[in-house]
Amino acid sequence: MACVTGKKAYPTKERALEALVDQRGRFEYRSNSGPINVYHCDDCGEWHFTSKGDMHEYLQSADIQKRIADQREAEYWERKLR
Repeated sequence: MACVTGKKAYPTKERALEALVDQRGRFEYRSNSGPINVYHCDDCGEWHFTSKGDMHEYLQSADIQKRIADQREAEYWERKLR
């Protein structure tokens, strides 16, 4: 279902958080920019990213930070070796 916000929608909070981790790993954001949390949309009933508010505690865990760093390194080498 398309949302009137134009944002990509995720059916569950868990799927949105996993997509958020993937997004943070794919793209290099400055420390206080980019998507940092998810929210439940009143318009479509699904979940979206937001750059407002506090960073979700899921993103702050050491395991997730390592996963993001590993993905960034993989993305770097993939681009470099193309």
